[in-house]
Amino acid sequence: MSRKKRVHRNWIFCLATGALCIALAMLPTQVATQDDALTARVRVTILSADNSALMPLGIVYSGVQECLVEIASGEHKGVQIFAYNHLNSALDKDKLFEPGDDALAMLRWENGQPTSATLIDHYRLNTMALLFGLFGALLIAFAGVSGCGALMSLTLSVVAVWKLLVPLMLRGYSPMWCALLLVTLLTIMIDALVAGLSRTALVAALGSLLGTVLTCALSFTFGTLLKLDGGSMPYVVPILAQTSMQLNLREIFFSMVFIANSGALMDLSMDIASAAEEIERHKPGISRGVLLRSCFAVGRNVIGTMTTTLMLAYSGSYLSMLLYFAGQGTPIMDIANLKYVASEALTTLVGSFGLVTVAPFTAILAVVLPRWTRAADSAQLE
Repeated sequence: MSRKKRVHRNWIFCLATGALCIALAMLPTQVATQDDALTARVRVTILSADNSALMPLGIVYSGVQECLVEIASGEHKGVQIFAYNHLNSALDKDKLFEPGDDALAMLRWENGQPTSATLIDHYRLNTMALLFGLFGALLIAFAGVSGCGALMSLTLSVVAVWKLLVPLMLRGYSPMWCALLLVTLLTIMIDALVAGLSRTALVAALGSLLGTVLTCALSFTFGTLLKLDGGSMPYVVPILAQTSMQLNLREIFFSMVFIANSGALMDLSMDIASAAEEIERHKPGISRGVLLRSCFAVGRNVIGTMTTTLMLAYSGSYLSMLLYFAGQGTPIMDIANLKYVASEALTTLVGSFGLVTVAPFTAILAVVLPRWTRAADSAQLE
């Protein structure tokens, strides 16, 4: 197969994946939403804000901020009504509005006319869409069909988690099995989108999945030994209340551990598989032993930075926690034995263990699996 035909096939695969994303996005989740016949979500513009009913409590507030707003979307666009922003002295959830701000509001009406609105948060969809569009344009401009595949893989991951994994867990299916099946599906699809329907994609997918299975087993084993029950996850109490205490928090936590690390495993496996492919393309007569040593050399160099990447990613997410501990002089021994610190340590170390093993897994597969595209690869170099 010529390079032109292969690129054409990859574009078709990207379009098919885009259609799959649209189909998944339209899939009903059968989970009740907060909308009803008398409410709707609309974008509003803040015209004025009255803070007289707010009570300051240090750097936070409690009370209600009354705002005059103009509806900026929907069938009632242009109508001015009063909207209310309820603050509960929670810095991570509360927000204050000023004239000129755009906000997302839950609109209520009676007899076909809007009566009042509750302000949910600042309206951020336009900015997020712009950022995503710029990222997608840069990705496609730089990498072409591979960049489009990467963009489709990102979209597919988000839609699949929201439309498949979350509903299945809420219906009582095993979180670990659901997460493992989803990671398997995404790994195959993402590697195929990035590398096309090729041997490179197959090697990368198999190497990544072997590492994922290992991290799954390690997260369950050492999570049990560390007596981690998932209680350190955010929104645990409301989740249990919504599901009548039916969810298995331990399995959800263990699933989060290997899902969080699956992306890094895919990254490393694709690095090794692509390196092996390039070496064989430019030196078709290379022996299996030399190829294996070359793949191991690439793996050793990448593992060092990838392990550090995981550590920095998780420590960056919990920088505020580290500042809190350092500020109050908490002993290191106390910190290391805390449940949520042990949870993050488990995630980082299990992911690092997976990285160390996925490199040789992928290298061995790249050498052992038979080549059925040598003629095509030689043609692509011309």
